[in-house]
Amino acid sequence: MQADIWGRAEAMEFIERGPELGMLRTALEECAEARGGVVLVEAGVGCGKTETLSWVGERAGDIGALLLTATGSRTTSGQPLGVLRQFLDGPGLPAGLATPLAEMLDDGDAPRAARRLTTALHDVARRHPVVVCVDDLQHADAASVQCLLHLGRHSGRARVLVLFARSPGPALQDPQLDTEFLRQPALRRIRLAPLSPAGVAESSAAAFDPPWRDHSHAFHEITGGNPLLLRALVEEYRSATDRAATIVPRPAPGGPYSQAVRACLRRGGAGMWRVAKALAILGAPASAEVSGALAGTTPVTTAQGLGALAAAGLIEDERLRRAARTALLDSLDPAEQGALHRRAATILRHEGAPAARTARHLLAARDASDPWAVGVLREAAEEALSRDRARRAVDYLELAAEQCRDRAVRAEIHVRLAEISWRLNPSAAEQRCLGEPLAALAVGDLPESSMASVARQLRAHGRLDAAREVFDRLRKRTDPRAEWVEHVESDVPFPWSDGPDPSAAAADPAERLEVAERLLRVSGLTDVTLFPIVTAARLSIARDRASVAEAHCRDFLAESIRREAPGWAAVFASACAEAALRQGRLPDAEGYAHQAMAAMPEHTGSLYLGGPLAGLISVYTAMGDYEAAARQVNRPVTKALYSSLHGLAYLRARGRFHLATDRARAALADFLHVAWLVHTWRVDQPFLIPWRTDVAEALLRLDETERARRLVIEQLRLCGPGGGRVRGTALRLRAMTVDVAERPELLTQAVEALRRSEDPLELARTLEALAESYRARAEPARAATLQSRVWHLTRDCGARPRHRAVAHAYTDLLTASTGTPTAGDTNLSESEKRVAALAACGYSNRGISEELFITVSTVEQHLTRVYRKLDIKNRRELPSHLRTGLHRV
Repeated sequence: MQADIWGRAEAMEFIERGPELGMLRTALEECAEARGGVVLVEAGVGCGKTETLSWVGERAGDIGALLLTATGSRTTSGQPLGVLRQFLDGPGLPAGLATPLAEMLDDGDAPRAARRLTTALHDVARRHPVVVCVDDLQHADAASVQCLLHLGRHSGRARVLVLFARSPGPALQDPQLDTEFLRQPALRRIRLAPLSPAGVAESSAAAFDPPWRDHSHAFHEITGGNPLLLRALVEEYRSATDRAATIVPRPAPGGPYSQAVRACLRRGGAGMWRVAKALAILGAPASAEVSGALAGTTPVTTAQGLGALAAAGLIEDERLRRAARTALLDSLDPAEQGALHRRAATILRHEGAPAARTARHLLAARDASDPWAVGVLREAAEEALSRDRARRAVDYLELAAEQCRDRAVRAEIHVRLAEISWRLNPSAAEQRCLGEPLAALAVGDLPESSMASVARQLRAHGRLDAAREVFDRLRKRTDPRAEWVEHVESDVPFPWSDGPDPSAAAADPAERLEVAERLLRVSGLTDVTLFPIVTAARLSIARDRASVAEAHCRDFLAESIRREAPGWAAVFASACAEAALRQGRLPDAEGYAHQAMAAMPEHTGSLYLGGPLAGLISVYTAMGDYEAAARQVNRPVTKALYSSLHGLAYLRARGRFHLATDRARAALADFLHVAWLVHTWRVDQPFLIPWRTDVAEALLRLDETERARRLVIEQLRLCGPGGGRVRGTALRLRAMTVDVAERPELLTQAVEALRRSEDPLELARTLEALAESYRARAEPARAATLQSRVWHLTRDCGARPRHRAVAHAYTDLLTASTGTPTAGDTNLSESEKRVAALAACGYSNRGISEELFITVSTVEQHLTRVYRKLDIKNRRELPSHLRTGLHRV
């Protein structure tokens, strides 16, 4: 059980007080030898001056001294000789002294009282020493202090010692008395500083068991070494049974520590309290002029208040210590805090402080009613963005928009909010920020300089009709060559051009791809470059450069996370998911899509949700995990998604899911909706939205071959001789519209096109179709070879359910092409058959060990036994029919 801290008070109160106590002990000894004088003890509030005087009083008895004590008080400071009157009430006052002292006080004449007091006490000192202790000198009446200083000045050869204790801050009632102290011939001046970190550690060791002692640095940070605050904090943490010793201490609101802070500040006087409130409101370091202006104190009172706070250990780096500031602010009612913050903002604005510093107070006061306030908030928002503090920037702009009276300026603020909100949450940018600008646009109040940004925002959210309407308004109201029009039409020259010539989006694909990838390489990530970067990445993906796009988007994703921009991270995670899916890396695509979804808390109402959701549906469909895909399809979305650009990706993904689950008519409806939208928006670009092949595939499932054929032929004409993936897919479907005998030629061309496309899943589908055409022509061996490649591709893509289905089909083809197992095969154990099947399919020993979760040594032992039982020398001689056991693996 720990010792009672109060039982060891002296050990704590007088830590790091050795030299000071030594000076006091010497003064007492000299007093006993008729070498009296004056001692002035100075200490910040709570730093032990009263305890020190008590220590002197106890030691005075050791030398047989008469002890006279008094304490200054604000309530009695106006009573002449009020401190001296307290001597009459002291215990042990000799009768011979009480009578003349009372007569002297009744006389009321201060100079005569000083002489009579000195004479009377010197008479007593001839019999035994006299020690006079006066605490809180700063509150003592001037007449009493004059009398005591007179006594001290004439006691150099008497057994009289006069001790004063005061806190820095409030001046004495008569400022000239400070000078009188300097004139004392035998003045000893003792300053009691707050405890050092080592002193606090020593105090903690006396109060706590070892686990708590480890937090002595935190105790010093909280208390500043102030002994009174340290005792209060010790009491708080010793009495709290629910605090673990491993938790760094933090004072509880309204607890002993907080009460002690407020007591210290009020005890230090009105100046200390008012200056402390000013520092608490300002938070950051401030000049004495600013602190005094907010406190409403004179320069002298301000300096005294700052000195008192420093002496009490409550100031660190020119600001209140965090815990003390919290305790003080907790004691102020919201109305007073708001008024102080408003006043602080006005003062800082007048002083020319940085906008961010002024804006913090406007935000705390929730008041931007002054004419200059909105401008300061907007400037502070840009400063915050330069440090990637987007949430703070949004807070500033929301207050500015809330209290701005100018509709045009308010609309501009909302436009900027929409841009910034992309850093945090794309759905917030769409739902909360564009309403005001669009309303202002409708009545002609939206500034032309904001129209370009509004159009970009609408386009980024997939609202192409609304975006085009803004462009049209902008062109009607300005010169088409105006800077902002040129900017908005050139920042995203691909793939959704809104320039004067919609057909320009399809012109010179190679040049556009070069421009896009140059933009990815050289662009820094900002609010303005976000949309061009993402559009350039998606163009690269569409043009069979998914690996390039993913590499850049992965870098931008890492940068977004580093800059604490979860909205940007969602955008780039979605793009990475699209790129990984295109490259057939399904697990990676799934992870990216989930990361994008997680960064968008407001799911169902967001148009932008269509992208990440389409990614998840596509991933699970490609994997063959139709239950997981169905869960995403059944997720509720806003109806507006079906008429937005992001709805195109969602509808195509849902259509492919319907097609994979044998619901061709539902798939056809989704694909035809896509076709209608792209024609309505005049963005029919076969490389970006190949809706014709989507529709054709659904029609083939419905045995409408002729309609499918016309669409596929049109798609081939539009994409030309190049086109990799898009052309390969069209060729595969074109093959499905001709006789079986003609299919291999078209499918072989499709395979050649897809080999350059970075799309192994589409290549696997085409190879599977080619294998099926060979099977239909009674060529099972060629079909089995192709099916083997399909098996490897689906396995490498991570499409586990799909991979198992391919393995079964592969087994059927191998059985048809190789016949039944030989007699030697039947001697193989199950473990040996599994190893032999993988070896026959081309797996290395290490690959077999990873697939079967066995060691490479075990694989080698199994293969040795297989070779011996089959009477062969190496894996090249393994019979092909062993691959039929692949589906069991």
